[in-house]
Amino acid sequence: MLSPIHTVLLLILPIPLAVSRDDQRTIQVISELLMIDSKCPATIVVHQFGPSIGEEAVEEDVLVNKFIEINQQSNSVILLEISSLKNFSWNISEPLCQNVVIFSRQIEKVISIYRQIKSNFYVNKLVVVAKFSAEETRRLLFAIQNEKLFVLLEKIGRDLELYSWAVNNQTSLTTIRSHSKVSTEMGKNQSVKLLGRHLLIATLSYPPSVVIDVDGRIRGIEPSVMESLADHLHFTYDFVQTSPNEMWGEIFGSEGHFSFTGLLGMLARKEVDLAVGGLYISSIRAPFISYTEVYNIGYETFLVPATQPYAKWTALFYSFTWPTWMATIASAVVVVIMLYLVANYSSQSSPSTTRNNVFADFQFCCLYVIGNLSNMQVQPQNITSNANRMFIIWWLFGALILTTGYRSGLISYMTFPFTPPSIDTLQQLVDSSLKKLVFGGFLKSILLNSTKELERKIGEDLIPNYNLTGMFVSLGSGSSAVQSNLNNLLYMAATMYPTTAAGPRVHLIKENIMPAWVAFGLQKNSQLKPHFDKGIQRLIESGLIDHHTTMFAKKLGKWNPKKASNDLISFSLDSLQGAFYLLGIGVVGSILIFAIEISLKSVKRLRPKKDKLFC
Repeated sequence: MLSPIHTVLLLILPIPLAVSRDDQRTIQVISELLMIDSKCPATIVVHQFGPSIGEEAVEEDVLVNKFIEINQQSNSVILLEISSLKNFSWNISEPLCQNVVIFSRQIEKVISIYRQIKSNFYVNKLVVVAKFSAEETRRLLFAIQNEKLFVLLEKIGRDLELYSWAVNNQTSLTTIRSHSKVSTEMGKNQSVKLLGRHLLIATLSYPPSVVIDVDGRIRGIEPSVMESLADHLHFTYDFVQTSPNEMWGEIFGSEGHFSFTGLLGMLARKEVDLAVGGLYISSIRAPFISYTEVYNIGYETFLVPATQPYAKWTALFYSFTWPTWMATIASAVVVVIMLYLVANYSSQSSPSTTRNNVFADFQFCCLYVIGNLSNMQVQPQNITSNANRMFIIWWLFGALILTTGYRSGLISYMTFPFTPPSIDTLQQLVDSSLKKLVFGGFLKSILLNSTKELERKIGEDLIPNYNLTGMFVSLGSGSSAVQSNLNNLLYMAATMYPTTAAGPRVHLIKENIMPAWVAFGLQKNSQLKPHFDKGIQRLIESGLIDHHTTMFAKKLGKWNPKKASNDLISFSLDSLQGAFYLLGIGVVGSILIFAIEISLKSVKRLRPKKDKLFC
């Protein structure tokens, strides 16, 4: 048994049709409407097919058949009879969009047809071709309130009137004159756009995306983008600030009893038309609000306290690594022992050289090696052993390399701060004792559900906070790490923690948590979406999004963690504190040894006197 569709399609005979010039213009207008920004694979034609009564009905049948014949050349056409819609059921395996054209002479039936079509198909655009009055057409548009609904009225005198619903709760009328070009008149209809509608836009303070000055002036990257969109789409707007403690907002409650805060709440309650402020696209928020096209990619990471430089006196030790120090000390000990042993062996084999061989004295060997390492090149003239001569040559060459390397490192560490390694990976952050702060629980819930163990661990460590400025203030204590958008972290680092002469005060870790899509928020199923999607796509293609980002960035102070002073670097007391510490230790040690020597000499002088007394 044939379905209603098959039955109707079999009745369409491929006979030559005589189409008037008026019908050609009507078909051209319908085709123009359906082709604009449409990628739907099929067109549904709804018509009262059957015995035609009257001249108007015959003309309508001819128009329908000709429209089907022309459109079948480019895509498939489904013809539905109005009477068959009551019991019609279409099993949709996948949400393919369809364009719909309704030919009707009764306005009462159009609303019913529209609802039945919407319940069975994913409708993109819908065109109603009729001969209603202007009042009836407006009543129809206000009843359906869909921007993608167009009513084409055929008027006497070969003119056509195209009515559509506008998002400013008004109807738009475009008259297509018989002597004018259809594409030109259709372009006028498309250029109307938002018709000066006034929008309320929710926002928040989240620099550099949105910056709210003390005087209340709102600027930043996204307000600049919104200004360009307003010029292009012909609308005006006012900003409405959300609570700084709510920011993007969270979802509370259970199914059927949800409550919302922040930007999310203002959109869900339909208090505003749009929301801007670094809003990420999320499946958690998607059931309650809609999003525009993605206009940017955001990256989440952490700002941590910068590691503090070591004290300058430690430059005495950090010029060499500990293995290098151990190797140097071991080499010096070996050299002292070898010089002493070779010199003593030479003295025993030739007693006459004992007095002239200075290395036969162990203390001299020690002072000689220390002097070489201290770059005091005082060489003894009397070296009787050839072995010692060869040994000293290679030792002096090695000592030269060691002293040169040490002095270079010493100068470097005395003039530039030497700091321990910074936290640069997420694993290092997890292993650290820093408190991980994040605004709200949105990101925490995402990370806790991540498939990666490291991200789940970060989610467990995150501590929700509801004071964005307070989070960044806590960085100064050195015990916290702050999570936020990369651009926001760079802005806050430049404004709150600029690099000083002592070095950077905060550090941006190099590894990101995850990328995220940034878009503007809309009310759920908002009719503004197609307009803003086109506008944003146009700004992206023209490079204006990047332009606004670059121009605003130029006005801001840049955070440079490697900023250096242009002044001449002089050795300060702080830089040379290691030398003075050594000098002080040497003076104190020498005084102690000198006091011990005096004491020993005094004891020796007293002993002979005591012996004489006993005698």
